[in-house]
Amino acid sequence: MRIRKLYGIGVGPGDPELLTLKAYRVLKEVDMIVSPRSREDKGSLALLTIEEIIRERKHIVVEPVFPMTKNQAKLEYYWKKAREEVLEKGKGCETVAFITLGDPSIYSTFYRFLEFLRDFVDEVEVIPGVTSFSACSSIAKVPIAEGNEIVSIIPDVKENENAMHVIQNSDSVIFLKPKNMDEIKNMLGNKKAILGVRVGFKDQKIISGKVTEIEEPTHYLSTLIVKNERKKEPRDCAGL
Repeated sequence: MRIRKLYGIGVGPGDPELLTLKAYRVLKEVDMIVSPRSREDKGSLALLTIEEIIRERKHIVVEPVFPMTKNQAKLEYYWKKAREEVLEKGKGCETVAFITLGDPSIYSTFYRFLEFLRDFVDEVEVIPGVTSFSACSSIAKVPIAEGNEIVSIIPDVKENENAMHVIQNSDSVIFLKPKNMDEIKNMLGNKKAILGVRVGFKDQKIISGKVTEIEEPTHYLSTLIVKNERKKEPRDCAGL
């Protein structure tokens, strides 16, 4: 199999209406769609987001399993298995779209997948998508950053030695999939926060308040935005 063009496409946080026009057009045109899932017994949420597009045209669809594990041997096994599945089922396909929730360039599996498939691909194009924190901020009507404010994204507090320094020196901190809320509450308990759970899906929730006041259990599709209130400098009109 030879892939003339591989697209990495961000399909947004889950709301089909947040799909970009370019992503919509390309998804209708490609021969094959690759949509990763985290477990054998779970479907792909990214695929669920574009199901209406798939109904409009018959695509070859592959849903490889990319498990949420740090076991390198297990990861290598599933990555190689995914490559073999794509190459086997995609015979005759010239264009392939690898879809991911949010944006392909932010904690996505796309670039790792590309490493495994690079020898079979002639051209690559990445189409950005709306991130969960952009959607969360928009729904809550609270800006993530203004003026010269600094924004930091932290995937895991416990496994990042620089987390505390980054948190203390940022105006807004975005925690993706916050598993350790107790630790975050200890660090930032009195700060204003927004927790978005399954933002973009029909059962989405937005909870606002101080970090210590948020009791909602966090989910795999959770985003926590915490605002460090500092003394604001007057804004330059050019930044409006």
